[in-house]
Amino acid sequence: MRGVRETVRATRDLTRLWRDQWRSQEQLERLQLRKLRRMLAYAYHQVPYYRRLFDEVGVRPEEVRSVADLRRIPTTSRRLLQRLPVSEIVARDVAPERCKQLTTAGSTGMPLTVYVRPEDDRFKDLVWARTSLADGRRPWDRTVYFKFQFPPPNWFERFGVWPRAMLSLLDPPQQRVESLRRIRARVLRGNAFELVRTAQAVLDAGATDIRPHAVFSMGSVLDEASRELLERAFGCEVFDCYGATEVGCIAWECRQHRGLHLNVDTTVVELLDGDRPAAPGVPARLVCTGLHGFAMPFIRYEIGDVGVLAEAPCPCGRGLPLLARLEGRADDFFLARDGGWISPSVVVNRVKRTPGVAQFRLTQRTPTRIEALILPGEGFGEESLAAFEATLRDILGSPLALDVSVVDELPVDPGRKIRSMICEVDREALA
Repeated sequence: MRGVRETVRATRDLTRLWRDQWRSQEQLERLQLRKLRRMLAYAYHQVPYYRRLFDEVGVRPEEVRSVADLRRIPTTSRRLLQRLPVSEIVARDVAPERCKQLTTAGSTGMPLTVYVRPEDDRFKDLVWARTSLADGRRPWDRTVYFKFQFPPPNWFERFGVWPRAMLSLLDPPQQRVESLRRIRARVLRGNAFELVRTAQAVLDAGATDIRPHAVFSMGSVLDEASRELLERAFGCEVFDCYGATEVGCIAWECRQHRGLHLNVDTTVVELLDGDRPAAPGVPARLVCTGLHGFAMPFIRYEIGDVGVLAEAPCPCGRGLPLLARLEGRADDFFLARDGGWISPSVVVNRVKRTPGVAQFRLTQRTPTRIEALILPGEGFGEESLAAFEATLRDILGSPLALDVSVVDELPVDPGRKIRSMICEVDREALA
């Protein structure tokens, strides 16, 4: 009977989610506000940290009558939550030991344990399912996931829905090619970096028999060069998805490929330029409020990423607004000589054109000191090195101390992410 109830509930919730994406913008705003007010009231009465935070700034949940009113509440950072005991950040009517405990990737070096009720975890799965169904993934399609650790089967796999196979990220790319030939999965899902490594191995092996229906990239920014490589290797559509352990699926790319739809019916996403809403086309930091995570709510949570709001709606007809693109993590932006910040896309899109440079990583130690690691490619030589340095100096200005090393392999962050740019300048000290 339990399985039947779960199936009925999942079918009902997925049907609502499917319908909600086609609502008008005005209808979605009303739905979002209703869920937001519910979450704020719950967090105030059940989570000690949020009650104290709201009281400190003199805000009662019922006073929030629009998403704009959220700005009266201070933002919350991962670093702050890490310092608090579980009893302060987990709802009092929830038993932590009965929750699923998830750990963020910790690409900033600060992993956080997130507590999730089983029912909220299932709902987050359905939000991801909406994305997959919208992009042509069928419930019976076998999916290959690239993972460090193999999690237990999902609840829906008991009913034969979306069977999956796991490939270890510790396997060399050449071994993954043979596994993909054997499994013949219809869908591939994984971190952009690992998908690209696998795709290059597929091309190197001439494996034209590996032809999935779709590739879903997540966990790292998917640039156009990587997308083109994936499409060439696998001969299928590539979809970019953006999510976080803390709040689930945040945004996703539909088959129009015009940007990423924000799931405003499950998450409030503020795009802020300073402390004000950013205009379309302007890089802005993302601040998220989850609307369905009741064990450990995240309200005005600094997710640490930067995105750009699209200037026009998607022609697909969905009411979900559109991110034009993700720029990367906020700590991937470099400090410019005029005191502003330089987007990773500006640097990466120019530097990656350097002949002979396969990949690179730049670390800004101080405003005028950059350490660079270069993974050499075909034709790399002294001219490549000179062009690489000249491009960086042109972008970042002079004086600039450049410490360049040629390496056999680039370091990989936790979660198998690879970041081309890392800023270690203390922003608060410069403010």
